[in-house]
Amino acid sequence: MPSSSEVATLEDALEDRKLSRVEWVWALTGLAVLALTAMTCFLVPPSFALFRRMSGDGFYRRALLRLDVIHTGVFLAAFCLAPAFARTVRFFRQHWRDAYTYLALLGVCAFLWVFLIHAGRWQFGGFDFNVLIETGWRQILGQRPYVDFPTTTPPGFNLGAKYAFELFGTNWDATLYFSAIFACLTFLWIYWLMSLLSMDRLTSLAMAFAIECAAMLTLCFWWYNNSVLILAAIFFLSCLAYASQSRSVPVQCSYVLSLTLLSLMKPNIAGLTLVGGVALLLLVTDRRMRLILLTLGAAATAVVVLAINHVSIPAMLESYLSVAKSRGGIGARLGYRQMTKFDKHSALCWIAVLSTPLLGLVPRTIRLINRRDWRGVVLSLFFPLALLVALYGLATNGEFRDVDCTVLLAAGGVMTFGLQWNGAFLRRIYIAIVCTAIAGDLYYGAARIRVYGIGPQLFFEWQDNQQRVDNGLLKNMRVSSRMIEVEREVKLALDTNPGPYYFGARLDFNYAMFGLRSPDQFPAWWHPGTSFPLSKQTHLIQVWEDHRFQTLIFLKPTFRLDPEPVGYTYYPQEFLDAIDRGYTSDERYPEIVIYQRRTANPGPP
Repeated sequence: MPSSSEVATLEDALEDRKLSRVEWVWALTGLAVLALTAMTCFLVPPSFALFRRMSGDGFYRRALLRLDVIHTGVFLAAFCLAPAFARTVRFFRQHWRDAYTYLALLGVCAFLWVFLIHAGRWQFGGFDFNVLIETGWRQILGQRPYVDFPTTTPPGFNLGAKYAFELFGTNWDATLYFSAIFACLTFLWIYWLMSLLSMDRLTSLAMAFAIECAAMLTLCFWWYNNSVLILAAIFFLSCLAYASQSRSVPVQCSYVLSLTLLSLMKPNIAGLTLVGGVALLLLVTDRRMRLILLTLGAAATAVVVLAINHVSIPAMLESYLSVAKSRGGIGARLGYRQMTKFDKHSALCWIAVLSTPLLGLVPRTIRLINRRDWRGVVLSLFFPLALLVALYGLATNGEFRDVDCTVLLAAGGVMTFGLQWNGAFLRRIYIAIVCTAIAGDLYYGAARIRVYGIGPQLFFEWQDNQQRVDNGLLKNMRVSSRMIEVEREVKLALDTNPGPYYFGARLDFNYAMFGLRSPDQFPAWWHPGTSFPLSKQTHLIQVWEDHRFQTLIFLKPTFRLDPEPVGYTYYPQEFLDAIDRGYTSDERYPEIVIYQRRTANPGPP
């Protein structure tokens, strides 16, 4: 028989679990909103013409409308359900065991792995995916980035592609396995850092999952934008942890390791985050020499990693600087300026929403200034830095808006749930925002909207997208019928035409597909001002001519009068003239064009 005190404790727990009448009303309203949201998403037609300004593609317009419906519905539902959820969490917290935490972490890692691989096997983006495959394949062949072929992608991205192929074989699944491992390890790392910053286990888990959803699950493939922003969030959290626990050896290790990895990633985000984080830490910490030594140690470690992998630092820096103006500046022509008006407004609105927790900084900073607590003022500046990173990413990356907001998500989580600088109402709003971000990112990734942005019908398709590849580089992928046909025709062309071969835009992955050597001293993909500086365009065309390819294979343009046909994207007239001078076209295939080298005219007898 239980004692009277145990019975009383059990009754108090059950009483605390009961919802009040007001909480019941909120909860039922939230469930009704969720049901209405699901029904609305299902009923949105592709021919909905009311918001035609979004896009001329009806299926894409429907996807965007569904995303907006999910954001609105989940926000309202989460806001309504927050009180009931908080009471439920309080009840279970009393009976929680460490084993449950480990199971929850394992379950989230399993979800990240399954979602990323399953979604990543669906739809092929014929431009960005080529960059990833070609970069990895060239390194497998022994070519060194920046030296044996021009490229501007960061060494961390390049080495990720290389090690994916070395560890798991030269196939698309290898890149997905590598991405999934990266997602799981960084998820656990973020969870640990957030738990150090006074956040409870459930909140740390939810925020770490939200950050992974924003960057890794929206894309579901290894890329330089999502990887750098995950590591930027980790470095940001490591700096906050170091500011309060500078003597902790694990925190010091986290700082050094995150700084090392981030320095190998895309320099626009990495540079801003590193400079801002280190500068603020130098002002906050009382042991500056230790911080300087740790920072120099991280820099030395990065240099050693590059040396072990035979990466030329001078050549790498030269490649960065050669395209810094067109790709890294605020006026970058392929970032914010490239977006449609709808995407611009949508991105700015979303960043403003995620910045809601920063409202709590204003009264707190004023109080700190009045008390002349300058260390507290500097510590508060870490959080505007997160907003600055998000805005700079939006201006220069040209990526889906949520990817640029990982650091901002981390900052909002620490402020709201760790430091608790915001009141109950702002906390409830931020819970709804985080739930909204997770739901929207999962839909965005599952629908493969990011791959649509790479190129509709090249080879993304809204409907014809379930043709399974049974062997080769793309084994296990589900792609469009057009891509299956293109690959069939490429195989026939290789069997009936002599090499060496050159593949045009969006077909570069076929070097790896058929085990052919990619051209030396020629970029992994043709994109003047991005993969190489515009000043080297004429030189690279001459390099291309010097290779004396016997057979060229291009996608057949859909519209002959298009000023930039899809098979020749970013090809200047100078390049097209070189093709016309040296080759004759063979257009017998429905989807590709074959160019055969002209036979030199024989001299006089």
